Amino acid sequence: MKKTFKSLLSIFLAVFMVVSLMAVPSSAAAKLSKTSVTVTKGYQTTLTVSGASNVTWSTGDKSIATVSKGKVVGKAPGTTYVYAKTGSTTLKCKVTVVAAKITASPSEVELDSAGDSQIVTLTVKGSHSGLTVGTTNKSVATASWVKPVEWDGNKIKVKITAKGTGTARIKVYLKKYPSTCYKYIDVNVGDSLYEDDDTSTTNSNTNIIPLSQSVSVNANATATLQVYSTDLKNLNFSVTNSKIATVTAGTTSGNYKNFTVKGVSAGTTTVRFYDKSNTKKYVDVPITVTNNLAYYELYPTRPTSLLLSTDKIISVSANSYTTYYMLVPANYDPAYANTVIAQKLNKYSYYEVYTARPGRISNNDTYSEFSHTNSVYNYGTRYVLLPANYDKVKLNTAIAKYNGRFEYYTVYNERPNVQDNWDDVKTWSVIDASTGKSVTRYMLVPYNYDQDKIDKIITDDKGSSNTYNYYTIYNTYPTVNAQTDDVVMYTKSGVWRYMVVPKKGVDILKRNEAIKNDTGVYEPYVMYETSPTPNTANGEYVLAAGYGTKTVYVLCNYSQDSTQHQLAWANISTALPKGN
Repeated sequence: MKKTFKSLLSIFLAVFMVVSLMAVPSSAAAKLSKTSVTVTKGYQTTLTVSGASNVTWSTGDKSIATVSKGKVVGKAPGTTYVYAKTGSTTLKCKVTVVAAKITASPSEVELDSAGDSQIVTLTVKGSHSGLTVGTTNKSVATASWVKPVEWDGNKIKVKITAKGTGTARIKVYLKKYPSTCYKYIDVNVGDSLYEDDDTSTTNSNTNIIPLSQSVSVNANATATLQVYSTDLKNLNFSVTNSKIATVTAGTTSGNYKNFTVKGVSAGTTTVRFYDKSNTKKYVDVPITVTNNLAYYELYPTRPTSLLLSTDKIISVSANSYTTYYMLVPANYDPAYANTVIAQKLNKYSYYEVYTARPGRISNNDTYSEFSHTNSVYNYGTRYVLLPANYDKVKLNTAIAKYNGRFEYYTVYNERPNVQDNWDDVKTWSVIDASTGKSVTRYMLVPYNYDQDKIDKIITDDKGSSNTYNYYTIYNTYPTVNAQTDDVVMYTKSGVWRYMVVPKKGVDILKRNEAIKNDTGVYEPYVMYETSPTPNTANGEYVLAAGYGTKTVYVLCNYSQDSTQHQLAWANISTALPKGN
């Protein structure tokens, strides 16, 4: 019995050892996704380890690059190693951090003859300092910055001008890092890039010309590609690998059509534009999709990761049904973010602060220019877009919130932050002339404040804010000058409405039309400039009469006292404004 038990025990131990050996994960098969990577300063790339579940990450020099769960972030130009330790195995990847990554759209330029020129858009991710442009052959082509020299986020424009026939290379580079941070733009003057050797079809004269020779886009981000064609009806396209990028057709302007390229996952693919009536006529445009996140870029979906744990993601409403997302650093400049958003979406807003002069919403718009005092942001001029009859108090508030500092004896429409524990905030109410509603005003005052100065500021503000427009409908009872004005009251859907009219020279027709436009109802025996539609089945009819240059209309009813419309006409001569 003991011998049998020992045999069974030996078999059990043997099986247990085999199972244990099978259960122990082997790190010998672990493999790092890359053995060397190049990262732009301020951007990231992701490393993965296959064949292992528990991985410990570290970096040789945190001042050059940091790593967390495989996400490598470039901190400063240089070279270091990132290590992935799993079990007894340590894998390493060489990380080269460059100051900037430069791309050009287009990267190849074709010019017909001397004097021709083309604008190229450069995208510089990382450092912008010391960006320089030069040429290998000045007798063929030269390059200069488009003036005024302004950055649009990470983009800047360069103008390439043909000087003579031949080829040249335009080099864009950072002065401090000419060997690692550069981009070549190939220029050919005198030859045609698109030649048609197929003359067998009737549509052989159709040209298809993409305005960019390549597209680079982040995953979950979009880029715009414009294509010229003499026959847009027959222009079609296809994508080699839609798992890397997708392309959708957009708006058309003349012979140009816009296409949206959306990055799906890291990799390269190609979009082919071709003529449906002659598939031999096509142009291929390579698409490169990266996983690098970038600050101040617009993403159609919310980024699932950050560059740093302190980063923020802000949402941007392009319209009522489209939202974009922007990744920004912790202490980001909202004026710069506003500018990037407005320029990319062509959408500006009143009382927003911008780092560049804003575009107008209306022809009468203006802007306020100021030098900010907030030390958190880069110093420079800031701009606030304003409507023609702008609210000075709203402007004061926008500037104060951006500067992070409210001034004494200045009127604001939001409660200011106190500068000192002894400070006080004065409040009062005024009528907003644009809405007729009561709003609260605020003023920050010091401990030893000047009451006379405060009283004068409040009196002046109440006087300037109590302006109102005649024949405008208000939701609340407006404060008026009883000596010169009257308030007309009526109801709409059971709710009181108010209108200010002058005591003398009131335009009865204008008043009645305004009320009718608000309620949508023509009242009987009331004079209007427009003719109501009578309900003849109920005995209604319309009387019309000319008075000067006007025609006046009154809705009447046969079933009612006929003297009522006679009384209405009797009042026309006194009711209508003189000269009409």
